[in-house]
Amino acid sequence: MTPMMKSALIAFTVCTLSGAPARAQSDASPMPTPARYDIGAKASYEEAVQRLAAQGFQVVGYELDDRRIEVKGLTATGHCLELKFNAATGKEVRRKRDDDCGPNR
Repeated sequence: MTPMMKSALIAFTVCTLSGAPARAQSDASPMPTPARYDIGAKASYEEAVQRLAAQGFQVVGYELDDRRIEVKGLTATGHCLELKFNAATGKEVRRKRDDDCGPNR
């Protein structure tokens, strides 16, 4: 049995025992966190949330002022980040790890 087959069998066994649905091998690894997120120029709240979701980011908080958009949420790997975007260009200008993305914010 190859190492890949062993890991697939272990993953299937863990999913079966935990009651979680088994996933295909190609879906097993989470989407990587991009070097920089992009929400697009002058994006509305809905557009920003949709574009971040397409990049594997789940928004849990959103603030907007004249020049900056601040978004808090979870990466595809489960890390909590606070992202800051230029409101005019939609480009990420700053990010930092955070620890209050959970249900007890």
